[in-house]
Amino acid sequence: MKIVRRSYTFSELYIFRKAALKILLNYRKVINFILVELSLFFRIKRNLGLPFNILIEPTGDCNYRCIKCEQFTDLYADDGLVSGKKDMPFENYRKIIDEIGGVLFTLRLWNYGEPLINNDLFLMIEYAKKKDIFVVVSSNLSLLEGDKPRKAVASGLDYLIVSCDGASEQTYKLCHGKDYFKRVINNIKALTEEKRKLRSELPFIELQFIVMKENEHEIRDISGIAKELGVNKMTHLKLQADRLSIDKLGRFSSVNELLPINKIFCYSSQERKRFNSCRIPWEETLIRYSGKVIPCCFDIGQFYAMGNLFLDGRYAGFRNIWNNQNYMSFRNQIAVNLEALPTCSCCEKRDNNSNDQISLA
Repeated sequence: MKIVRRSYTFSELYIFRKAALKILLNYRKVINFILVELSLFFRIKRNLGLPFNILIEPTGDCNYRCIKCEQFTDLYADDGLVSGKKDMPFENYRKIIDEIGGVLFTLRLWNYGEPLINNDLFLMIEYAKKKDIFVVVSSNLSLLEGDKPRKAVASGLDYLIVSCDGASEQTYKLCHGKDYFKRVINNIKALTEEKRKLRSELPFIELQFIVMKENEHEIRDISGIAKELGVNKMTHLKLQADRLSIDKLGRFSSVNELLPINKIFCYSSQERKRFNSCRIPWEETLIRYSGKVIPCCFDIGQFYAMGNLFLDGRYAGFRNIWNNQNYMSFRNQIAVNLEALPTCSCCEKRDNNSNDQISLA
């Protein structure tokens, strides 16, 4: 099992030893894992267990406008405001964790919003850690100011991905739409300093760089910055741009204008076709800020919505959705012919493969 589709060295994995041990010693988590894997192996549409990896979206709002973000595409859909904003209320989040947190291995707190916009983010992390869940957050980190670096470390956060697609102020602004390069670098420094002060190995910090034509020339520079900052991991990712909307890309007249010139940094359809099935509908799920349950983050249009946990102000119960007719039918379709599903047929991340990573060794 991979953490957020990444490969790791032994020294990197060693940092997670305490969290891993807590999971392995929890018999409920282990038994649930076995039940899920049996369901996957036999392609049982009624899952015998609950997902052991989930993604919960703290907010649907973002303070950035990144050129590669699918939130600004014609396909993207969400459910609008919840109590006047696009944040998941902590009480809603707590109900989900209370129901299924006892069997979870990992919790990813992000999707298409900036997690730090939700003022309850650190409270969410702390609550999940009480149930020995490995918690991962992906952020642009522009809002980690004031006392938030200390709160991030004190919360027990295990893993932090910092999205940084530029190694200079100019390129960063081109890619992210904000002139916050120096701010983000300073916030990373502040976070690593708090780790040192609190004598904490965590959170494990990964600097993520999605390679595009706009930043291709700074690949070596961003690796140097990562080394200077002392982050734990530097990851270069390929861009999947075929779903971006031309009319929302501003100065670009074609999606191809975003793709790197060096084709080793581009997706290959042959890589995707090597994975003719997908384990995600058995092992994982996505819960949006509104409470809508989606089988996978690749379904940005919510075409395969399985239900909503919080309709009419009442908690419907995750178990009631996990094996409802919609979910079972979807798993059956995946098992029979994944390519027949339009969204899944063009997915580059199927089966949680790591084909989006670029090895520069």
